[in-house]
Amino acid sequence: MNINKITLIGTSILFLNSCTSIDFNRVAPGYSEALLTIKGAVFGYKNKLITKELVNTIPYASSMLTIGKGSPGLVILESKDEDKETWVSSDGIYIVINKGRIIKTKGLFNNITDLRFIDIDLEKLSIAKTIEKPIYYYSYDKPELIDMKVEVQREYKGLEKVNLLNGESELHLIEEDIKNNFIGWNVTNKYWMDDNSYVWKSEQYISPKLPKFIIEVTKKPAN
Repeated sequence: MNINKITLIGTSILFLNSCTSIDFNRVAPGYSEALLTIKGAVFGYKNKLITKELVNTIPYASSMLTIGKGSPGLVILESKDEDKETWVSSDGIYIVINKGRIIKTKGLFNNITDLRFIDIDLEKLSIAKTIEKPIYYYSYDKPELIDMKVEVQREYKGLEKVNLLNGESELHLIEEDIKNNFIGWNVTNKYWMDDNSYVWKSEQYISPKLPKFIIEVTKKPAN
């Protein structure tokens, strides 16, 4: 199947393994930027534009993304390949997510190009109350960095009521403390998932050079 090219605001970008062409003019009248740029993350925006009514008008799976100090913006599901989902914005940024975790980006000033990790085992963590200590390997561009080793301590924190755009949900919270002592990177990632291990919301640090990413699924992709 041919890869589609989607024309975005002031730029064009070629997406991976696409089988659909998304018309961002259908997202909402006058809503031209679905994702805030890094400029927004640094300086922030005053207006929150996303509502439940807005999401309901979009004929695609969608998620709400906040980068650092920026206000929330929408990303739209461009394609799905088993557990890997490619989410895109109207301003030329794409994010690849695998089971709730960001594993690749494009369009940022410091992109993650690869991430090797161990899947979260919700059943094991929640029943046995164990603490896992896997090792992750991150790769980046600009500047190029291959297989940066990161130590992880992963722990099940219990059920928590979470206010989502679509209402309140009781979700399982798993926290990951990740660190690399050589560069002094020490942060905590959080994942809120349902009984089927689907991640509805997360707070993730994907690079020492980027602020925190908060992702909330507003319209779940079809299985």
